[in-house]
Amino acid sequence: MPKVTQEHLDARRAEILDGARRAFAEHGYEGATVARLEEATGLSRGAIFHYFENKNDLFVELAMEMNTRFGDLLVDSGLHAAFRALTAESPEWLAVLIETESRMRHDEDFVRRLEAKSADTGPRIREWFEQQQAEGKLRDDVSWVELGRFTTSLLNGLALRIAGGDAFDVEAMLQLLDSAIAAPRKPRKVNRPRAVAKKR
Repeated sequence: MPKVTQEHLDARRAEILDGARRAFAEHGYEGATVARLEEATGLSRGAIFHYFENKNDLFVELAMEMNTRFGDLLVDSGLHAAFRALTAESPEWLAVLIETESRMRHDEDFVRRLEAKSADTGPRIREWFEQQQAEGKLRDDVSWVELGRFTTSLLNGLALRIAGGDAFDVEAMLQLLDSAIAAPRKPRKVNRPRAVAKKR
């Protein structure tokens, strides 16, 4: 029997996640039955649950993958890139994600796994904020923690608006974000001409 490579396993896992994401977006968490997951992925339940324990495990993995992806995007490309990427997400998927993730926040196993998944991303985000402050790009009169919470709150609010089908001007929102967290500009030093002493 030919040996299955890790590359093949990773590709199959990604294929399942992609199909499950479409099924959750179209039918909601409860409506994404095993039969619909099979249809969306093109795989049997045996193949799906060879990689994931159950439907909840699939959803948790998708939620953690998205959190990690946006954290990496923030660190690698900046806040504007993260905000713009969110606007490209499916409103249906965001609606399911917000609703189901809010319920799962009371699930200790979900919270523990989410924190473990973001263990590498968290320190990178902290380093990014602190570096931006040190370089004078972000305000330093508040801690990086508060800047992070403020930014996360805006991202969550944006996701909620997208999920609700609201129209908005993302560029105007980014300008407001910049005005709220950017370091204040230092006033320019004006060279005034020296007064010439009058001869007596």
